[in-house]
Amino acid sequence: MAKNNYIKDTLKDVLKHTHSLGIFEMVKISGTMEETSVETVDGEKTVIFKGKTVNPVPDFIDATIGLSRMGVLQGYLQYPGFDDEGATVQVTTQNRNGEDVPVEVEFVAADGTDAHYRFMLADVVNQQLKEIKFKGAEFDVNIIPTAKNLKDLGYFNSVLGAYEANFAPKTKDGKLYFHIGDGVSDRTKILIAEGVDGDITHEFRWPLDIVLKILRLGDSANIVLSINNKGLLQIKVLSGLGEYTYLLPAKG
Repeated sequence: MAKNNYIKDTLKDVLKHTHSLGIFEMVKISGTMEETSVETVDGEKTVIFKGKTVNPVPDFIDATIGLSRMGVLQGYLQYPGFDDEGATVQVTTQNRNGEDVPVEVEFVAADGTDAHYRFMLADVVNQQLKEIKFKGAEFDVNIIPTAKNLKDLGYFNSVLGAYEANFAPKTKDGKLYFHIGDGVSDRTKILIAEGVDGDITHEFRWPLDIVLKILRLGDSANIVLSINNKGLLQIKVLSGLGEYTYLLPAKG
């Protein structure tokens, strides 16, 4: 078992893109020689999450594990002693039915302080988090959100969010606007992009707060937001360590 930072950095990246949103109770990680995949969904199926690491994680080859109690794992990862030179973070295994199965992450500081985070077993996480199938979709509008977009959306969400939690994207004359509120109440429309190819004409709505949280996860240059007229919004985030896709079915 390699005693280096790759497993720590991987887990930090996975938690940043899942646990930090505050909507997921558990995460499933499964691996092959070619790919390590990550997936989850929130209880109300507002956000479907599917991701993969840029490089396969050796500890998870031919294995499936689950992350629950993610606040505990987050706390261990943030402890300064486990970041110091001389500290080790490694996945430990246990032999079950003739196979070595990853069972926990062991943190050991240079001074001997240690901590152990236990994985959910494969059969448990598979039962509680069913396989999420997504065959892909075509999108009518694809944009790279800017820092100004996030600032404007955050501002108007703070103004109207207590009264209207959702937004509706619409295009007009090649421009994409996000509408908050409707014609019989307080409302605003925010310019998001110009020179947009494709049209969004249906009255689909999505929760602005969670979309903002996802958009703030990375640099705007590494994020693509896509919408189609079938009621699906997709956000792709490239972190350098992983590629993460968030799928949000419209609320109506």
